[in-house]
Amino acid sequence: MRYSLYWDDFNRRIEETVVAIKNGINQPVRRVAVFVTDKCNFKCLYCNSHNNGKVLSESSFINILDKYGDTAIIHITGGEPSVVPWLYPLIRERGDKYKFHLNTNAFITPPASYVKRLKISLDDFDGSRWDRLVNKSGAFNIVTNNIKKSIPKTVVSLTYTLTKQNYLNVVEFTMFAKEEFNGLYAIFFSVYKGTDQRFVMDRDDADIFFDNVLPDLKNELPSESLALIEETINEKIRLIKGTRFPVNYPDSKCYISMSERVFSPDGNEYMCSHLYRDNIFQTFPVKHEKCLYGCNQRLVMFNDEVERRLV
Repeated sequence: MRYSLYWDDFNRRIEETVVAIKNGINQPVRRVAVFVTDKCNFKCLYCNSHNNGKVLSESSFINILDKYGDTAIIHITGGEPSVVPWLYPLIRERGDKYKFHLNTNAFITPPASYVKRLKISLDDFDGSRWDRLVNKSGAFNIVTNNIKKSIPKTVVSLTYTLTKQNYLNVVEFTMFAKEEFNGLYAIFFSVYKGTDQRFVMDRDDADIFFDNVLPDLKNELPSESLALIEETINEKIRLIKGTRFPVNYPDSKCYISMSERVFSPDGNEYMCSHLYRDNIFQTFPVKHEKCLYGCNQRLVMFNDEVERRLV
């Protein structure tokens, strides 16, 4: 399997983790996911966010930068970060000092020149259908124009959330993205993890995707996007809600989370952004029961490699 360059310096973090454990010291934190808000300016039909309106204070964000900004990527996400009034001005002010990565829906023009990576959500090539999905008239044209404006300024990727309703469209979407977004770095295909049965993929959907869609998709994907999908959707069960991954047995060490931190909109500090999205607020690097339902191939490889080097 080829590995993507998209992920955050994993080889370095593996070595640092092994050295730290062997010497009984703390390794540097290399990635901090900051959930700056639960608010969003879209109301996507498939979104399972509670959208309770919490917003991180500017002073709390600055404290995070003071604590981790010298060593870590500051990965800003939400909710939708752009609805936080103080955030984009601060990114423009400090983007030359810190390694900001930003997830956004790009309805509000992102500060592309001031972030090292920009990840934009887009799940369709049909403007009318996209506008209906996100419940925002004119959103598709605004977002696609902002993608085009951002590409010359930073590393831009798209995130396409696979659902029962759109997985048959991924090849056409990929062709559209290649045509419209010259210089796009990668397309990342995530899988819907909510409970709305209109969007949950079942075993039949997984069979169709792997047998009839994925071969054509791989022929269209550029190398970085191809490596990403081979790491994240390498088995049919990764598309199906409620499947289990025994390799992630709970109560074992989660080495990847040792060099990561997560901050909630109320300023609390945790480990593991994946568990955080499942409302599991982990404060120590041990796997949880929820880990049995996911973890992409690269994260599994990380833990396996640390374990191997510690033997």
